[in-house]
Amino acid sequence: MLLPHIIDVYVFLILCCFPLFVVNQYYELLKVKYYFYIGSVIFLLTAALIADTIGQSRLKTYFASFKWKDFIKTFSTIDTALLVFLLIAGISTIRSDYVYESFWGNEGRFSGLFLLSLYGAAYFCVTRLGNFKRWYLDAFLAANLLVCIFGITDYFQLDLLHFKVGMVENEKFMFTSTIGNINTYTALVGMVTAVSAVLFAAEGRWKKKCLYFVSLIISIFALVMGISDNAYLSLAALFGFLPLYLFQNKKGVKAYLLIITSFFSVIQCIDWINTGLGTSVPEIDSAFQIISQSDGLLFLLLLLWILCAFVYGPDFVNAYKKHMSASMQTHIFSGNEYKPTGCRGLQRTWMALLVLCILGVGCALVDVNFQGNAERYGALGSYLLFNDDWGTHRGYIWRNAMECFNQFPLRKKIIGFGPDTFGIVLLNKTKGNIYGQTFDNAHNEYLHYLVTVGFAGLIAYLAFLISFAVRVIRRANKNQYVTAAFFAVLCYSAQAFVNLNLPIATPIMWMLLMLGELGIRENKDYNLCRPV
Repeated sequence: MLLPHIIDVYVFLILCCFPLFVVNQYYELLKVKYYFYIGSVIFLLTAALIADTIGQSRLKTYFASFKWKDFIKTFSTIDTALLVFLLIAGISTIRSDYVYESFWGNEGRFSGLFLLSLYGAAYFCVTRLGNFKRWYLDAFLAANLLVCIFGITDYFQLDLLHFKVGMVENEKFMFTSTIGNINTYTALVGMVTAVSAVLFAAEGRWKKKCLYFVSLIISIFALVMGISDNAYLSLAALFGFLPLYLFQNKKGVKAYLLIITSFFSVIQCIDWINTGLGTSVPEIDSAFQIISQSDGLLFLLLLLWILCAFVYGPDFVNAYKKHMSASMQTHIFSGNEYKPTGCRGLQRTWMALLVLCILGVGCALVDVNFQGNAERYGALGSYLLFNDDWGTHRGYIWRNAMECFNQFPLRKKIIGFGPDTFGIVLLNKTKGNIYGQTFDNAHNEYLHYLVTVGFAGLIAYLAFLISFAVRVIRRANKNQYVTAAFFAVLCYSAQAFVNLNLPIATPIMWMLLMLGELGIRENKDYNLCRPV
């Protein structure tokens, strides 16, 4: 059958080639990536149609016994939510005052109806015609570690790719690796970190476990050296929700301890690098400083490494005595499957702590923004206080976006102004602003959808993401590959609160979500995917 191999090629193009593909440095990066994605989806659709025509036609066989009842039963909640989202985006485009701009997204970041339709077409092709392969995520990590390494070398101002030659000096720090803007870069690297962490924690084979650990360390270095605060939203989502998966057994608790220890070790190493190299590297003026300049960081690190030695020491000693790699696998993780062994109490405790933390942050936001007590929170006060200057003028964009949305007639509040027409909506209102900038994106994916495809579109999109999460939790908790894809989507979705929807990192998120859904559909017995 040719169709699964065509899916293999498409997955490889998006997960491995797409992030590294660049023409003419950063000058037309968005267009280059956009056209590459269009070409990849056109290849997928065309090749799939040709393969189905010349081979054993699955389409003919399918439609020969087509029944509406059976057809509808094949649709999951996530499929329905996606179709509703695309339908609303289509209606929003047709009813928009700017149909052409809504369709192509040419007045924004090319995320119009056309690109959304490509996401949808690729989703149904991959989830219906593909076979989930373990090498998908391994290849994703291997290729994107190059993205991370280029980002790290850019941090040291080596510019190995010579992309920054001729660039204005004060803008060089804003662009990195083969991704471009540091916010988009950290969105992608956050997904690499999530996949690395889950696969490291769940892997049973020792050699492969070491490779995932190396990938995790490199990606954390790259994420922090991306000098974007957006990265910490990804890390908060990963570290906050990962225990709900890992704390199913003692092995998972140990893995989480090592992951957290590795993160703080990277932070300390970067602080030493910055102190030693001084102006040779960019100053990280972000949440990094709050962590790295804490008086107790070294003490915390010492304590964490002692705990790691205490919990992992016996495993290594026993494995060494037996002189067998299989013994190491037995002591650290059993086989290739991550098995729950009755640590539900610890999971519930963590869930309670997580809820308390979220409520605490909510109370702090109210205290700072409505009670005026920003000074009470020290350095964190600047992150909690929402004003026009918050988040590099994001506060200004969000305030004006909501004011414009409130002035919409009811129909536009429901279906929006048209996909990716945010810049048109805000053009007159923000003209001549004190920042001297033009705002064509909300820098908040959810607010962006609210303005462009309305309440209905936003709810459908959220239903799409949430239904995927529910399916993973219910059906794939033993499949580390599906779980890794889910955590990548989760980290992207967390950054999306302050980030842009661009055809640079967003296609990667859609691809990983497709693979997660494919893994769920293909493994109804909830076992691991078939070995390649």
